[in-house]
Amino acid sequence: MAVTIKDIAAAAGVSRGTVDRALHGRGDVSEEVRERVLHIAEELSYRPNRAALGLAALKKAVRIGLLLPSEGNPFFDEVIRGARAAEESLSDFGAAVVLESVRGYEPREHLRALRALAEQGANGICAATVDMPEIRAEIDALSADGVPVMALNSELSSCGCLSYVGCDYRQTGRIAAGLYLLLGLSEPSILIVTGSRRVRGHNERVAGFLERLREAGVPFSVAAELECEDDDAAARRLTLEALGAHPGIGCVYVAGAGVGGVGQALREAGLLGRAPILAFDDIPAARSLVRSGGIPATVCQQPFEQGYRAVKLMFQYLANQAVPPARWIARPVIKIRENIDEKDGEA
Repeated sequence: MAVTIKDIAAAAGVSRGTVDRALHGRGDVSEEVRERVLHIAEELSYRPNRAALGLAALKKAVRIGLLLPSEGNPFFDEVIRGARAAEESLSDFGAAVVLESVRGYEPREHLRALRALAEQGANGICAATVDMPEIRAEIDALSADGVPVMALNSELSSCGCLSYVGCDYRQTGRIAAGLYLLLGLSEPSILIVTGSRRVRGHNERVAGFLERLREAGVPFSVAAELECEDDDAAARRLTLEALGAHPGIGCVYVAGAGVGGVGQALREAGLLGRAPILAFDDIPAARSLVRSGGIPATVCQQPFEQGYRAVKLMFQYLANQAVPPARWIARPVIKIRENIDEKDGEA
């Protein structure tokens, strides 16, 4: 027998009206009650009357906003391709994806993009954005206005996000540390090049990496931690400066993008292949460095699948009131020279 709102209300000890508001993001419902209702709905495998809701969706196009820091960052090319594939699969239902692309991680630009998507009539937004108070406040305001926001690619601290679609950054940082341990480096001075400290995922990648090395009890030191804003030119300049200021660096850990710039700096310093780069993602610069031996392995995170799943889950929520999982985590994939040219599985 199909689970109903009445069943959820009985299990949660609240009224059917409260369940309806919690499921659909309407009205005043405390966070504790909302979480309890959503948890029970997921446990009971609640699904609304999809036929009726699907017919309602057909009468009005569903516009899904996509905010990505994709300008100058090739990682997001595959995220966009996945989102467009999902859009195409939903075209019969009138679904459309509206993209706002920004460069870097300046909160004002991300705030502008969120507001621009709302002004363009986005019914819901999938956002790869910075974990800053003003962004979280804007997401709360959008949610209160009936525009749900899903965190995409990088998680956000506590706010009104519908759910999270992306990778487990702390775990992928620990995987990178495992690769470091396998290398058995004799010069344990590490240079860390991160993307932005405003991005929770980048911070967790650094934390997971250092956490695992400390657990292993191996000797290591961090020469410096640089912030390149996922920009190759900045990564090159900062890495060259750090190599000059800290002789003896034995490894460079790139926690965000900018790996092309790091590789160029090591090449100019005569260290490419001698000081290995630990990096992430299957992008052109990383592939080239894996083939040449500058990167022993790169840890990938299914970007196509992230874009595809985010749009699909948001559409299902908007059209069918299907509550998405609190977290959809991409499977990490390690690529080395022997499989760097293989395509990841797609949805």
